[in-house]
Amino acid sequence: MSGFKGLLMSFLVMGAVVALGNVGAQAAVSLSGTRLIFDGRFREVSIEAINRSSHEVLLQAWLSDAQDLDGGSSGDLPFVVTPHLWHLQAHGRQVLRVLYEGIGMPIDQESLLHLYVMEVPPRVEGENQLSIAIRQRINVFYRPSGLPGDPARTAEALVWRFILDEQGAIALQVSNPTAYHASLQNLRLEGTEENYSVSNYQLLPPGVTRSLPLTAIEPGKDRWHRLSFKALNDFGGQHGYVADVDQRAVFSARSLPDATLFKDAQP
Repeated sequence: MSGFKGLLMSFLVMGAVVALGNVGAQAAVSLSGTRLIFDGRFREVSIEAINRSSHEVLLQAWLSDAQDLDGGSSGDLPFVVTPHLWHLQAHGRQVLRVLYEGIGMPIDQESLLHLYVMEVPPRVEGENQLSIAIRQRINVFYRPSGLPGDPARTAEALVWRFILDEQGAIALQVSNPTAYHASLQNLRLEGTEENYSVSNYQLLPPGVTRSLPLTAIEPGKDRWHRLSFKALNDFGGQHGYVADVDQRAVFSARSLPDATLFKDAQP
């Protein structure tokens, strides 16, 4: 174990953090989910780390405030991740537990946190060998008990409308009046002659209003008749939604029947 500790310490001193997907490095360890819902009725939630490789790894896990873009450990958060640092054998499994102290988080809306798992591979002997640590991140949604509404219907509660910004350019505005986060993918405006990609991914916090610029659309053009997108559910699956576009009034989306795809998606 001492070799792994030495590797971790030298890694932290050098600051050579490599984010998963930024380089050609491939993680040996995967997590059992792409997102984590922390139900406020309980004091803890868990997720499993799985080592799919034939070599042992050292793992470090921590929780961070979503506003901390650097992913530093937030010691003032009322949560504990256990184990924090551990040695995972080849083809081994380890349950990660996130525990809440019971006080300190907003109780009137869902909160977003980030769970990081950093994987440090074993040291490779020889000259010119580079060991790359890989850091994975998933969203953790702390959901207090007793919130109004159904989180599964958040996408249907979103309010959409077209606006003109300060420069006179047209934009698609969306408001989230619910107490839950809305995770949207593949937002598209559909017309009789062409389709327009609005955004690949949007995470809308509770109570937020956001304007999505439509750079290729001229004000006053009524060529779009439908808005379509996919929303992620608590399990990371996708469900399709469509809305009949009204460029002069607010509108909302409706769920497509039998459109749920139960597969892992982006958080």
